[in-house]
Amino acid sequence: MRAGLLLFAALVCGGLCACASAPSTTATAGSADRGDRELKWGVHWYHKGCARKALDHFQAAHEHYSLADQRAGVARSLISLANLHRQSGNLDSAMLFYDAAIVAARRCDDQTITAQALSNKAGVLIESGELSAAEVLLDEAQLLTRQTGPVFAITLNNRAILLMKRERFDEAATLLDQADALAAGDSYHAGAGIRFTRGRLLMRAGNHAQALAFFQQALDLDRRAGHTRGMADDLSAMAEIYEQLGRDEAALDCLDRSIKIHALIDQRNAVLENLERMETLAERTGTDIRITVHFVNQWLAGEAVDAICR
Repeated sequence: MRAGLLLFAALVCGGLCACASAPSTTATAGSADRGDRELKWGVHWYHKGCARKALDHFQAAHEHYSLADQRAGVARSLISLANLHRQSGNLDSAMLFYDAAIVAARRCDDQTITAQALSNKAGVLIESGELSAAEVLLDEAQLLTRQTGPVFAITLNNRAILLMKRERFDEAATLLDQADALAAGDSYHAGAGIRFTRGRLLMRAGNHAQALAFFQQALDLDRRAGHTRGMADDLSAMAEIYEQLGRDEAALDCLDRSIKIHALIDQRNAVLENLERMETLAERTGTDIRITVHFVNQWLAGEAVDAICR
């Protein structure tokens, strides 16, 4: 799921992208500009973990792009909606939106947007265990992106995840090296997800110290970029490593921080999944977590003073 955040790095472009009709009337140009603004706001709230707000902006973007007949914008908004469904765990709906995005991008021959949709759809197939089908999509995405830019880096990251599923760890590490080099000029966006994948790979190899370092790097990048959901996932992964190392105090600290973030962005399932872990760690360390539980329950009940996602 963490990888689902990545493709927004290349998703939002300044102005109108390929496939735009020209010249535009003032009215249609205005609708396209509004589509760009709505898409950027949707991405902002998606990274904050606020699904409801992101959904409103992504739907508005789709409407404005459709009104302006900006086919690339339509495809980008469909990818955004697909990613949101994927983050919410509704994989069937995500697949439908990815398929629609692929069709829209192919029709206007936008190779970059097509590659984005193909790569993200492959991510869903990987999560579902359909590795051969995912590999076909990643092959095409790599061909379309011509081995340049952040989209190619993210495609390599997804292929590395696929190879990890197949226990081809050395090959996965090589791809992550390539992806990291390509993402170097892409601010914080792709780099955080690639480092997260690297951490997972190192965990599988039993190299906990290095894995922890990569999760910390991902956390630093996500924090600087304001990617709230990513921060919560980074902290949860770090807690898992600390538990394996027997460092229960450090694990409890990371899990406490992760659960609070998930509660504030109304990710109830994530809170419930980790709450039992936190209670177990609290018993081991003799830590009183009643205040944390108090705030988590309060925030989940919608009683946050500044409920950012509502």
